[in-house]
Amino acid sequence: MASATAEKHVLFAAQSNGNLTSLVLKNSGLEVTSNTLDCADNASWLTLDKHNRILYCLDRGVGNATKGSLNSFAIGEKGVLSRIDRVTAPFGVVAGQYFDVGRTRGFVTASYNRSAIAAYAFGQDGKLSEPLQIIYPNISHTGPIPSRQDRSFSHHVILDPTEQFVLIPDLGGDLIRVFKYDKKTIAPLQELSPLVTEPGAGPRHGVFWKKHGGLFFFFNGELNQKVYSYKVTYTGTGLSFTKVAAVPALDAKFPPNTAPTSEIAISPDSQFLIVANREHSFASSPLHRAGPSDTLSTFKLNPDGTLNLVQTAPSGGYLPRQFSLNKKGDRVAVGHQGNNTVVVWKRDVESGKIISEADGGKVGSQTLSGQVAFVQWYE
Repeated sequence: MASATAEKHVLFAAQSNGNLTSLVLKNSGLEVTSNTLDCADNASWLTLDKHNRILYCLDRGVGNATKGSLNSFAIGEKGVLSRIDRVTAPFGVVAGQYFDVGRTRGFVTASYNRSAIAAYAFGQDGKLSEPLQIIYPNISHTGPIPSRQDRSFSHHVILDPTEQFVLIPDLGGDLIRVFKYDKKTIAPLQELSPLVTEPGAGPRHGVFWKKHGGLFFFFNGELNQKVYSYKVTYTGTGLSFTKVAAVPALDAKFPPNTAPTSEIAISPDSQFLIVANREHSFASSPLHRAGPSDTLSTFKLNPDGTLNLVQTAPSGGYLPRQFSLNKKGDRVAVGHQGNNTVVVWKRDVESGKIISEADGGKVGSQTLSGQVAFVQWYE
């Protein structure tokens, strides 16, 4: 029982210097328990298969490399990781989605630098295979922010609640690309009609929300720093999107591409939506380094898909690329690229608010050796 209890407080952190670190959250704080370099040179994304005790780690690739990699790890006692397998991934891979549909296991990845979408089928026990299909998306024209929108930039992979469709936000194309996939083989992916976003939005990450008989899709515009809500309808041949709302993630006073958003997530109780902002980290921001930390914004989710701002709270560092909520929703772990930290905060489940450091809300902090790209709870 003690081992199972402790396991609930294990976290994994992927770093852009290649380190993949296991940590444990104790009453005394956050401690490193083990470390491996077996996710190659630039660990960028983690996906947990808890049932089979497997962690998948994407490696973005570095420098003049032409490929990244997809790696699988067996999870041992105290979160110690042992690599099972490695296969190639398109260079610049930054996100992935695990599939377990019927007898088929698979994975779809999104690559940013040279926009690419790859589909994989998995074997048992963490065995991997080379990509079954690679798609290289293109866009028809340069977007309103040429420095970030001169070509396609795939940034996330989202599976819809019916497990029929895969969505890929394209930051460069101002699109949410929609694909149908084969449940028996994963590939081939078949592209359908996309959601065309507001020009200059730069969609980065997205999440579905099913509540009160309705289905909504939320995404954050990295470039215009807004959060979008769309009502979703299944048409028989794809998905139809109706815009509900667009609200500033932090403050409308920030010019585009000065306080870019990064992660977006919905609380386990489906009551709140959280977005990470980077308003103090970018030199172009009017508040560059004006405070000690970037910000997490919390919104209340209303039945009609609209959003009400509840709180803005410190993330605990600079450049919060990603954060994860534990299953209870009473802890949020934030990974920072700017100062290489993992910070864990208490969160009040009822109000949705992150508890301040002054009120004892900062329960763990650990500085690692590299920029933290992803933090994953082992539960």
